[in-house]
Amino acid sequence: MKKLLYPFSLILIFAALTAAVIPDGSVFGSNTDWLSQHVTLAETIRSACLKQGTLLPSWIDLGGGSNGYQFSYYGFLRPDILLGCLLPEISMLNIVIAYMMFLCLASVLLCYTWLKSEGMKDSAAWTGSILFMTAGCMFHMHRQIMFVNYLPFLLAALLCVRKKRRKLLPLFLFLICIHSFYFAIAAFAAIGWYWYRTEEREGIAFFRISFLRSYVPAAVLGAGMAAALLLPTGLVLLEHRHGGEGISLLSVLSLFAPNPAMNNLLFNEYGMGLTFICFYVILAGIRQKDYRKDSILFLLFGLFGIFSWVLNGTLYARPKILIPFMPLVVLHCVRFLQNEKQRPLWPFAVIFPLGLLWFSQPQFGWILAEAGILFALCGARRLRYRHLWKRLPGSSVFLSATRALAICLALISPVGMFLVTAESEDWVKRSEIQAGFQPEELAGIKMDPLYHFDSMDSPLISGNETPKTGMPRSTMYSSVTNQAYSDLYYDTLMTPIRINNRVALLTSANPFMLNLLGVRYLETTADAVPEGWNTVLESGEHVIAENENVLPSVYFTDDVVPQQYWDTLEPLQKLDLITRKTVVEGTAENADSQSGDSANMRAFEPEFSSADIPDGLKITRTQNGFEIAAEENCTFTVDLENPSPGDIVLLQFQVENKTTQPVVIDINSIRNKLSGFFAPYPNGNDCFHYQLSGDSETGVNRIEITFSKGHYVLSEIEWHLYDRRLFAEKQYTPLIPDDAPASAASETAASGNTSVLSGSLTAESDGYIATTIPMQNGLQILVDGERVPLVTVNEAFAGAYVAEGSHRIEITFSPPGKTAGCAVSLLSSAVYVIWLLSAALQRRKQETEEGKQET
Repeated sequence: MKKLLYPFSLILIFAALTAAVIPDGSVFGSNTDWLSQHVTLAETIRSACLKQGTLLPSWIDLGGGSNGYQFSYYGFLRPDILLGCLLPEISMLNIVIAYMMFLCLASVLLCYTWLKSEGMKDSAAWTGSILFMTAGCMFHMHRQIMFVNYLPFLLAALLCVRKKRRKLLPLFLFLICIHSFYFAIAAFAAIGWYWYRTEEREGIAFFRISFLRSYVPAAVLGAGMAAALLLPTGLVLLEHRHGGEGISLLSVLSLFAPNPAMNNLLFNEYGMGLTFICFYVILAGIRQKDYRKDSILFLLFGLFGIFSWVLNGTLYARPKILIPFMPLVVLHCVRFLQNEKQRPLWPFAVIFPLGLLWFSQPQFGWILAEAGILFALCGARRLRYRHLWKRLPGSSVFLSATRALAICLALISPVGMFLVTAESEDWVKRSEIQAGFQPEELAGIKMDPLYHFDSMDSPLISGNETPKTGMPRSTMYSSVTNQAYSDLYYDTLMTPIRINNRVALLTSANPFMLNLLGVRYLETTADAVPEGWNTVLESGEHVIAENENVLPSVYFTDDVVPQQYWDTLEPLQKLDLITRKTVVEGTAENADSQSGDSANMRAFEPEFSSADIPDGLKITRTQNGFEIAAEENCTFTVDLENPSPGDIVLLQFQVENKTTQPVVIDINSIRNKLSGFFAPYPNGNDCFHYQLSGDSETGVNRIEITFSKGHYVLSEIEWHLYDRRLFAEKQYTPLIPDDAPASAASETAASGNTSVLSGSLTAESDGYIATTIPMQNGLQILVDGERVPLVTVNEAFAGAYVAEGSHRIEITFSPPGKTAGCAVSLLSSAVYVIWLLSAALQRRKQETEEGKQET
């Protein structure tokens, strides 16, 4: 019972802390990324798995249609997704919550078991497990779950190394890869360092260490078993990586500059998030031979960003990649505190000044408290070992009590900082989860799979949902985005950027974008139905609206202009041209030199009525615009006295931010945002675009503007009008889809490729097939059963030349590297099974021989 007391208390503390941090009416998850990416993509991946009959779906109907491996980071082969496939009636949201809470608790208990295997006393292992449980990085169990969901398997791998059960090691390395392959390199490095230090402590000379002959093969085998995930994912990462993801030489050199706040190691939930207890041991361990190597390594991790940059594959230098080393820091801390009797005070000459650097953080009070408590405990420890307390009657009982009290005092601040960090979470409310239409409500609506279904209801959350089977979406939010498609979405079509980054492709009421991308069906609210869309389904305040006049996702046209001519045009001319014509890579004959007629974008000078400026908002006219100073978010409305019925009103202006905070300006519910100075993925959106549509009879006659709190300058303000009737100028013949459910990646072609869409069309002359499917490796267009060369149309999409006549069209996709990856996985798995069987047979043979010898 005494042995069970500590693990049982860890379970109770975990339950108490979890209950304490989740507000009433909320779930164990964040609105930041957790709901918009991790949970919705888990649901989408499960749907694709069930529909395509595979655990590795090749195609996902997001972003106009994408390589499934662009989303593999969010759950391919992960156990919770596999469980979801077995239990399709249970929401993935509930499965992910249960799975992450299980992983969190399992990590804590495995940490305790591992520390015990290292010879730690029960109380010391318990202390280390509390430090592990309250580390700031554990915050991501309910936010960016892939930062930490591999931790149980990392700890299990460390336990395998410690107990020399190394035949299980490849299995846990495989599980690390499928849970979070971005962190696999750092996790493998942490396990390798632990292997090396374990054998060094056992007295094995460096040249005899089994690292190269045992650990490296195990790592290769574990990664090989995950090759079905890793290889095609690696290829799609290379395909869509672009120059902006790197950092400059100057930035690389800055990574060698020390970081005085040590936020790679301390307090920051986007690093290890440990506290001064561990930092004290790191400093004190530098002067002890047995701890020096670990202390120096961890101190270098905290001081210099170059290590994070290398472990991140030179993409960026964010400290989250150091999280796999957090258990090793905890072990280092516990081992020192248990084995070393002296408590030097000199580290506090660093700790107290460093703590003051965190004065602006909400944890600052706890940080100072921890520094003070540690100083007092270390001072008391020094008195104890000068024999001042051993003279007291009953000193052993007194010392045991003071030891327990010291542990409790030392852990108060880590627990307090954990609770304060959790208060910053934007928790998901249960009442908001079921907002909008559910799949069963949409099942009764007949929708043409030749068009897209998007949602303007909570665009960030719904951008990765596929509630209607077989209906592709133009939106997506993934760490891997087709760059050409993203550039078209935001730069050419001038779609407003509504959040801190431009990685997320989110729906907006931009008629140019909705038309070109074939968004025929829109989920929105009754008061926000765009002009041209008619309501076909209602549910409370939510509606489904339809516009039959948008472009289909596959069509034939001979009304084209060449890319060379397109490249000579100004941005507004390009927007006009791509709306009326089809732009084709290469040379097109008889290109109309007036195709991009600038007269279609008519300059506009709006006349506004006077408006009452709200308190706290100061607007000053400048030579080229306006200077805005807002003490808080301010909204006001002005009437447009010269509306133009039937026209779209286009507004754009430059934004110069005078503070480090983001700038957000909403105009008629259309949002633009310029991210703040410290945003991790700055969107660079310093030119705000708005496309305003009003009633066809009255036009845009009212402008409602909301300025965010801040100080910024608006300049180069331009207004234009665009006649809606020009949308009908584009000449095309739509594909006639097959009646069979071969569309939207529902079947696998005989060649092994996934069938995306198929049908027939008639070309009245030589021309081009144009699609709204982004150009990508692995995509094929078959005309009458023959594969034809692809050409880029409308800057980002796949197309092909076809001759006059009737044709059978099929679009298929096969992820590059998937076949080879699956073959490597099968081969590696077979090698692993053979290795286990041979080891078992060898062990049995050895036991038999030993039995004969005893007989």
